[in-house]
Amino acid sequence: MSGTDTRRTAARLVGRIIDGGAYANVVVPRRAFADRRDQAFMRRLVLTTVRMLSRVDRAVATIADRPMTAIDPDLRNLLRTGATELLFLRSPPRAVVHTTVSIAAALRPRAAGFVNAVLRELARQGEPPLPAGPEGAALRHGVPGWIYEALVDQWGADRTGRFLEASNQEAPLTIRARRPGFTHRRPVPGIDGAYVVDDARRLDGIDPTSFTYTDPASVAVGIAMGIRPGDAVADLAAAPGGKTLHLWDQAGPAGLVVALDVHRRRVRSGRSRLRRLGADVPWIIADAAAIPLRRGAVDRVLLDAPCTGLGTLRRRPEIRHRLDPEAPKRFARRQRELLTSALGSRPTRLVYSVCTVFAAETVEVIEGLGGRPPDGLPGERWGDGLLLAPDTTGTDGMFIAVFDR
Repeated sequence: MSGTDTRRTAARLVGRIIDGGAYANVVVPRRAFADRRDQAFMRRLVLTTVRMLSRVDRAVATIADRPMTAIDPDLRNLLRTGATELLFLRSPPRAVVHTTVSIAAALRPRAAGFVNAVLRELARQGEPPLPAGPEGAALRHGVPGWIYEALVDQWGADRTGRFLEASNQEAPLTIRARRPGFTHRRPVPGIDGAYVVDDARRLDGIDPTSFTYTDPASVAVGIAMGIRPGDAVADLAAAPGGKTLHLWDQAGPAGLVVALDVHRRRVRSGRSRLRRLGADVPWIIADAAAIPLRRGAVDRVLLDAPCTGLGTLRRRPEIRHRLDPEAPKRFARRQRELLTSALGSRPTRLVYSVCTVFAAETVEVIEGLGGRPPDGLPGERWGDGLLLAPDTTGTDGMFIAVFDR
């Protein structure tokens, strides 16, 4: 694939994510191109553009002397990827300008001169200086000021900086082995069954039902459940079913796993996915705030609650642009409602997990309810739970708390 094709693809994917609302972990493939260098470059360009969008847009708008919203969407995303190359990927300026202008000329012939002028000037001037203080720190990490300030309030500036730096790195390709035979992959320390795969092609020829793509932090959630063969288990917010499959694998043929979710479309998708993987799991369309199960009917309950998802920034960098300052509190109210309902179902063990790191959705939700951190897993104790994070465990951010009866 030529540099032109790679850059054109990157700009199109940025548009799908930023303008179209797509998820980066869904639309940015790991194996789209035969050439590994083209593949790696395309992924890096797209993900860096999304991560540093606030800085990229600020730099382009300053030179273009107009708001980004006033620029044609196709040209806007070409300028974004071109600016990302110049500012963050350190590509040769001449090649960046020439190739990007060529793509622009094919799309909007009259706009090629504008794209050429903006990128040439950006290559000459570089990025405008970042402001001092918290505003500049937030920009440096590519996050809105309110996210930076909320994290500083709970952790301090040093820890916040480490978390955001790690969150701006691309996550490795990781899997959970469903059956033995993956010992030649790189195991994740402390999380049994989780492996890092250095090259997706190393999975070629392996039975696709023998592993699943997932982050080790999600594997840790399944381990925290402490499921024994034959247990009856309920997953209360199950879609898309990745954690449900882990529960099913642990409970074995003598066990029972029931999956609940309030979204009909996601239930259909989750059911279909698990069937393809050989897991016969009954699904129920239901709100976990009113669980349609008899008290004490199951041994284990998982509540992997809806959340802001800030812990998944490595895989879904666009999240930072889609949250608002009230989102953590809004999710926290729902999480507390679901957790109270789940505790009322009286299992012998309940696990509460969220893939976020806001205190409002984690330590504050479970405060005073009798939770504790799970045993034997990596991470740091935070309040009455355990926190895994990219800067400490090399995983997605995940908060896990166990409630035993």
